[in-house]
Amino acid sequence: VNGRGVFMDGRGSIRASAQTGFRAPSLHQIHLSIVQTLVSGGSISNQGTFNNQSPVLRQLGVDELKEETSLGFTGGIALQPTDNTTFSLDVYQVDVDDRIVYSSSIASDDTTTVVGSILAQNSITSLKFFTNAVDTRTKGIDFVGTYRTEAGSGMVDVNVAANYNETEIRGSIATPAAIAAANVELFDRKEQSRLISARPDHKVLLGLGYTQGPFHVTLNNTRFGEVRWQHATDATLDQTFSAKVITDLYLRYTVNSFVTIGGSVQNLFDVYPDVIEPGDDVLTDLGGRFQYPWEVNQFGFAGATGIASVDVSF
Repeated sequence: VNGRGVFMDGRGSIRASAQTGFRAPSLHQIHLSIVQTLVSGGSISNQGTFNNQSPVLRQLGVDELKEETSLGFTGGIALQPTDNTTFSLDVYQVDVDDRIVYSSSIASDDTTTVVGSILAQNSITSLKFFTNAVDTRTKGIDFVGTYRTEAGSGMVDVNVAANYNETEIRGSIATPAAIAAANVELFDRKEQSRLISARPDHKVLLGLGYTQGPFHVTLNNTRFGEVRWQHATDATLDQTFSAKVITDLYLRYTVNSFVTIGGSVQNLFDVYPDVIEPGDDVLTDLGGRFQYPWEVNQFGFAGATGIASVDVSF
């Protein structure tokens, strides 16, 4: 259901919508089945991922996967106060029920429990699987503004875009009795952080462009908000990676109607994420193999990169 109204002789509009949706489990979420060998702290262990059709998961009380369902609401306003200026502002909220997640590493040395018995029978030290475990709510706001004006014999474009959003887990986590009996968390703090804090809660872009005849240049500055990694069991080992600004430069020159040459530099000032602080847990940086965060998604750690191109059309 959606609606839209206009005002200011068509220079302004308001809009709102409500929608429901669903997403069926993907093939890999249903059928993925692997055993991988992990090396940690000088010891070797085998971890198994069991597919959703496995009798092992029925023993654990894990149900077959079902579709995720969602309910969302949006509202927004758009304005064009002048011929060369536009603004838009949108807010949204999306609830997802029965969200499919990848479980924690389920482990137990107690073979009197269902979990410990299954691990011993399969010669593994831990297991993981996909399950409908949580309900989530995501709320956010988007803003976009543009301005275009003459500058000398060329044109200047100013673009501003910003997003703020947050995701929370609603209610309790659906943990099967057999897993709870082994004193194991189905969806621990680390896995929860992948949903609620592993991506920036805000992103802001300021872009400046200049065009004069066949020449065009764009300079974008993007601020990526902070992200937080959570340790599975020890909150003192959590780490927050600070917000950073990345600058990208784009150049283009149109030689004629057939040939265009260009170039770009991504991350012009060679900005990197904060370095991992492993603390007392070797798994945090996998024994020193990772310097930069690999379990959160802030921005890349390739540093400055450049590209040159020649486009020819026929």
